[in-house]
Amino acid sequence: MKFKIGIPKRRDELIKSILLTLFALFVLALLLFPVYYMAMLSIKPSGALATTEIDIVPDEVTFSNYRNLLFGHVEGLIKTTDFGIKAESGTIKDTLNRYEVRFQEGEITGSYPSRFTLIDTEVIERSGGEEREEPDGTKVIVRGDSIILKTQKVESTGGVKNLKLLAKKVTLIIHDPAEVPIDISKFTKVGENTYEAENIELVLKDGGIISTEKATFTTTNFAFIRLAKVGGEVPDYMKRSLLIASLTVILTLLFVIPSAYAFSRLKFFGREHVLYFYLMFTQVAGGLGIAGLVALYGMLVKLHLTNNIFVLPIIYAAGGVPFNTWLLKSYLDSIPPDFDEAALVDGAGYLQIIRHVLVPMALPGLATVAIFAFIGGWTELILANLLLNQENYPLTVWLYTMLANLRSISWNQFAAAALVFALPVFIMFLLAQNYVRSGLTLGGLKE
Repeated sequence: MKFKIGIPKRRDELIKSILLTLFALFVLALLLFPVYYMAMLSIKPSGALATTEIDIVPDEVTFSNYRNLLFGHVEGLIKTTDFGIKAESGTIKDTLNRYEVRFQEGEITGSYPSRFTLIDTEVIERSGGEEREEPDGTKVIVRGDSIILKTQKVESTGGVKNLKLLAKKVTLIIHDPAEVPIDISKFTKVGENTYEAENIELVLKDGGIISTEKATFTTTNFAFIRLAKVGGEVPDYMKRSLLIASLTVILTLLFVIPSAYAFSRLKFFGREHVLYFYLMFTQVAGGLGIAGLVALYGMLVKLHLTNNIFVLPIIYAAGGVPFNTWLLKSYLDSIPPDFDEAALVDGAGYLQIIRHVLVPMALPGLATVAIFAFIGGWTELILANLLLNQENYPLTVWLYTMLANLRSISWNQFAAAALVFALPVFIMFLLAQNYVRSGLTLGGLKE
């Protein structure tokens, strides 16, 4: 009878375990969904808007957003008359919206005064021209004989006339064949207002707005070209953020270790109440923080210490001392004082006890304090935005400035920047997870 009764219980426990596991996975999926969505958005081509449609894997995957953030690219603006564009694909849209020409593996030649924007550009060959460099690093070449450029994208800034197109495949979309100044006799109708042809040469006297992908741009006797680096600023912002966060960790440990030892091991008046009062006052002060911020800003202005990144770690470390002291003290309390007493008997001083006895034994607690201090210095925004000028911005403030104009922001690049920003904290947790786990549970030695 006991055997028969045990089977249903095991079955109920199994079903309950499965349901709880599924529920936990569901909650985990909800929590990780924002990260997943940002990751998918970051590997879409720049310009793909964030919509309500969720792609498990984007149709077109690219890491250009990360490359542009970390290394940047060169964008060019060229004014010329005679040009040639050899591209993998592209479009020519009539300025009067009468037709649109789409082509693959084609070459466009033209002779018409025009301006072109060249995105992600590299100069392959150049002849002649006066070259100068502007204060912002932009290179300008005036009145050159010829130039060959390799570029990811070419766009004309307006309509270009007198074009000739030779392409492997051409798709022509028109509204009324009678109104379009293009001979469509060599095209095959494949749909409503859609015609196709292969290995064809087109003459487009009315031309249109040109846009091509992965092209080689060639021109002679150009008026000027401006080559400016765009992007690639993230490493500089990240260096400043790492410097601020690292100094915050160092200063925090220098302040917290002796204070935590004093509160844990030494006996003095008010030991039981001072730390907790200070901790509660700094954490629950609420609106007093705004008043303190105003006073702090006024004091730093008087001392001429604004726009100085080395001031921020001192402020961050001072603000985190109460909580981190309480955290490390709790861990030191779990370590038996017998080790201290043995070191004292051997003639060790307090600094030697801290350095050679307690610090090695309190590594989990120290790792936890270090990570909290690093996160505080890495993610703080208000003080950094208030005290620093643009040339000294850390990564947090730069991310905030990206949101200044929500209508023109590239959400794909913002998603990539946000993931880059989160990466160092993730790596720290990954490397120190065992220390942090034992530090937060206040594990200690047993006698």
